[in-house]
Amino acid sequence: MSFKADLNSDLHEVFFNTEEFGEVVTLTRGKDSVAMRGLFDSPGVSGEQLGGEVEAISHAPRLFVRSVDLPNGKPAKGDVFELVANDLHAARKLRAVDYVFEQDGTVVYRLVDCK
Repeated sequence: MSFKADLNSDLHEVFFNTEEFGEVVTLTRGKDSVAMRGLFDSPGVSGEQLGGEVEAISHAPRLFVRSVDLPNGKPAKGDVFELVANDLHAARKLRAVDYVFEQDGTVVYRLVDCK
């Protein structure tokens, strides 16, 4: 097996395992919806440099997914994710405002709550 195949297998079977911290989320893009595994995280506090020594506090939720699970293997701003309630968070509907396509094949979405 190639390194890329091994990495995708590890991501799917270990990091996104729903018996661990992974969960099934529903992505809606346009009129299409697809269920996929993801890792949801909502950091309590993170600092963003504004200049000088001043820092702002933000609580930006984020979602990690495998790029191979995305439609056409590509993320998109405006993607909407629905999460069901579990022991770690309430049910939420979130919209992607930005993303980072990591070199390991994961995509990290920065999200805001849908209104």
